[in-house]
Amino acid sequence: MIVNKPTKKKKFSRYKVLSIIMFIIFGAITTKLIYLQILNYDNYKEKANANSTRFVSEKAPRGKIYDQNGNILATNIQTYALTYTKTTDADKQFYSTTSELLKILNENNEAFQDNLFLKIDDNNNIYFEYKTSDADSKKHEEIRFKRDRGLNDSIQKELFKGVEELSDKQIEKVDNELAKISAEDTFYYLVKSYNLISSVDPNPTKEQSKIYDKMDGKEITNILLNNGYSLKDIRNFIVIKDAIKMQSFKGYKAVTIASNIKKDTAIVVYQKLIDLPGIGVSLEPIRYYPNNELASSVLGYVSSIDSSKTENYQLRGYDVSSDLIGKTGIESSFEEQLKGVKGGTTVKVNSQGRVTEELFKLESYPGNDVHLTIDDNIQYASEQALADGIKNIQTNSSDNGYSYKNATRGALIAVEVKTGRILSLVSYPSFNPNLFTVPGKLTPEEYKKYFNPDLDAFGKELIQRMGLNKTVEDLFPMKDGYRTDKNYLYPSAVYNYATMSLIPPGSTFKPLTAVAGIESGAIKPDEIIVDRGKFDEHPETFGKGFAPSGIEYRNGGFTYGPVGLAKAIQDSINYYFYETAYKLYKLNGGDPSALDSIAKYAWQFGLGFDPNSKEKHTTGIEIEESFGQTYNFKSWKEISIAYDKYELVDYLEKGEYKGTGATFIPFDIRVSEDDNEEVKSAKQSIKDKVSDILSKVGTDEKQLSHDDFAKDVKKDVKNIMEHSDEYKSRVQKFEASGKKANLDNQASTVAESIAQFTINDKSGEIKTPGQLVYASIGQSMNNFTPLQLVSYVSTLANGGTRYKLHLVDKVTDNDGNVVQEFNSEVLNKIDIKDSTLKVIKEGMSAVNNEEGGTAKAAFAGFPIPTAGKTGTADFAEDQHERGRSPYATYISYAPVDDPKIAVVAVVFDGGHGGYIAPAVRAVYEAYFKDELLQERPNYASESASFKKYVIDNPYSKTKEQIQTESASNAKNETLTKIKD
Repeated sequence: MIVNKPTKKKKFSRYKVLSIIMFIIFGAITTKLIYLQILNYDNYKEKANANSTRFVSEKAPRGKIYDQNGNILATNIQTYALTYTKTTDADKQFYSTTSELLKILNENNEAFQDNLFLKIDDNNNIYFEYKTSDADSKKHEEIRFKRDRGLNDSIQKELFKGVEELSDKQIEKVDNELAKISAEDTFYYLVKSYNLISSVDPNPTKEQSKIYDKMDGKEITNILLNNGYSLKDIRNFIVIKDAIKMQSFKGYKAVTIASNIKKDTAIVVYQKLIDLPGIGVSLEPIRYYPNNELASSVLGYVSSIDSSKTENYQLRGYDVSSDLIGKTGIESSFEEQLKGVKGGTTVKVNSQGRVTEELFKLESYPGNDVHLTIDDNIQYASEQALADGIKNIQTNSSDNGYSYKNATRGALIAVEVKTGRILSLVSYPSFNPNLFTVPGKLTPEEYKKYFNPDLDAFGKELIQRMGLNKTVEDLFPMKDGYRTDKNYLYPSAVYNYATMSLIPPGSTFKPLTAVAGIESGAIKPDEIIVDRGKFDEHPETFGKGFAPSGIEYRNGGFTYGPVGLAKAIQDSINYYFYETAYKLYKLNGGDPSALDSIAKYAWQFGLGFDPNSKEKHTTGIEIEESFGQTYNFKSWKEISIAYDKYELVDYLEKGEYKGTGATFIPFDIRVSEDDNEEVKSAKQSIKDKVSDILSKVGTDEKQLSHDDFAKDVKKDVKNIMEHSDEYKSRVQKFEASGKKANLDNQASTVAESIAQFTINDKSGEIKTPGQLVYASIGQSMNNFTPLQLVSYVSTLANGGTRYKLHLVDKVTDNDGNVVQEFNSEVLNKIDIKDSTLKVIKEGMSAVNNEEGGTAKAAFAGFPIPTAGKTGTADFAEDQHERGRSPYATYISYAPVDDPKIAVVAVVFDGGHGGYIAPAVRAVYEAYFKDELLQERPNYASESASFKKYVIDNPYSKTKEQIQTESASNAKNETLTKIKD
């Protein structure tokens, strides 16, 4: 019998289990490797390369700027820069690296690049450092900064949740909320946004991270302070973190954290690079002005790109986080020519940011060179003589008990009269453009001085210095939380007084009036006019109360009696030119069109422009300029309408109008957000009706009578009285004093006052020929830049050809090839009779050379015959109460018989034009140097100004010196680079 035995069960060994597990693991690894290295190789290689490659940009040297003699006014020097390259290791050690780097910089008296708008003063106060003193510009700058850092995101989510694209009104509302965020709160926001807590806790647990997330920036700041960091240490971290963030929008690029580093400092950093992951040392060109302040008003300066203009410059290929641009002057106007073409190298870097391989290189090319018409010898004499002249006026000049201690601003320009080439252009005070070439180089004190002056402190000092019975608020009233300089008292070094300031010409305008009078036939060259003192003539034309003073600079109040034109120019006799204006007015019809009798000639000389013309208003200069206007009927009417409405508002607010003598409950037509729509509409209706009436003055359009206008405007007045809570409150106060207010009578009185103001007084003031009389001596609305004045006098000197003023002769490439040439260009030719020129030049020559001439003292002993005209023009009727004094203006040309050069000098609050004439003599001495030394070899011993400003001029060079220095500069620009 067969018995079946049970089958023996096999055991599953541990070895087999382990083998299976190992097979699965290795299978998964193999599959993953195949996926990574074969199937998805290209994708991951691209990511790896992107994370390890960097573009190391190379700045292109800006083109050089030369004077007309080939002397370098602006060039470049190679300096060392420290950069930060973002990598994994660099980020892990960011705070230790930054701390060590800042320590090295401090020990070597170096500064890191600090463009951050948010600053901390010595008292640990956090504030915004604005680049402007204008309130609106400040707000825009602040909002742009906050938006770029994302402060608007939370506001936008809270106010307009779910809205993808905001309207203009919604954006404005967000901006208004942004403006409310203080500098301190912005600082705390950045502390949290840039995760500065990791400087004390680099590897927090999940629980601790949640705690940090719930903290606000101020709480995190306190933790940092308790861990040994100061507020300035924290800000230093923010500065670099901010630069990295702003740069990150441009891809993987090295961020410059310190520029213009000395070679010794660069070597110290280079030796410690192994302990400073992410830090690199490189060479870069920076702008350099070898003569410091010389010609800064022409050259301008370079600086970082304003946040408000980043989009515009990004579209033009600029790196807004690091590139510098020309901000003013030639640097700005010729930015496209000067900037050059940037290059750089694409490299691979390791985890510490060190270069391991150069992939490809893009060469940089320097910008084109700009050659100016400026002569640095004449420029030096102009600058030094103007500065000394201003200081002399401050300390030694006074009139009628008034000193000129606030003569702190001025300008001087010299021009070739037969070409329009500008030989020197000075704005005082000046600045050193080297201060702006490295971001963060300006100290806080310097920054405020140039861009955001402390008008509180300046106002107090000015009041004490000038002995004024005023407060700071009187002189510098607050607007939108900031002080404003409404009286133009602060001397701004970065404002170009030569090209931008609009000033009344005063008596320097009188030769122009003479041209208009003679050429139109109103007077003859030998016309004799009897000066009777006050000009109270022709009451049938000007009215019985019209009686302006007959002489600009009267000693004792005498009159001249019969006087000719040459003598009138020499002694600046107002009466002569008043009468000339009257004759012009009558000759041309005695109507509103006749009020342009002088303007038609002034426009031809570049003094203003025909408001009906569409031509560009310019002297032709390549840098930024203003362009002032001469008195003419249309422009005067427009200005009057604009200002008259404000004047009416003030009269009604006071509760009386001098024109009627009537009094009434103070009436308010100011714009106010508190007004209801009914009141707003009525207020605007009154202003529109006033403007409409005044706009018809001097036209054929029919106007309402006084009574009809009063009746029409009364409806709006009553509407305001019935619906204005403010007016009702004033009525209650009025009646509380025991008086009874009849609203209909009140409305009639107010309406009558408005009608008297509009129909009778202001309409008459707009068309009065009295303004033509004032304009004849350079007053009324006449305001011009010193640049316009030098264009005018050079045109007069050369016989009537107005040239385009220009600062640039040519532009060349780096090899010296001419890219663009700027030749003399005629803007206008004026047909002036020789007899007209003869008598005017006779008078202007007498100003400088004859006994009693207002500039004779300045030119005593000067061998070359010159001509000139002094001017004294008031800033305002109450100028001394405002800390102001008359402008001192002087125009001149030389030689008299064959003019070659014309000069204009102006000193704000300088008193009298003759005070600054010595500075013009120094310009002539520099221009005629060779001629003077040839005729008088010992002239230096005869003239102190010639020795000081010409012979002892440190920039005066021979041609051999120029060639030697040019060769030396070219050699010095070749430097050896440090290589990693």
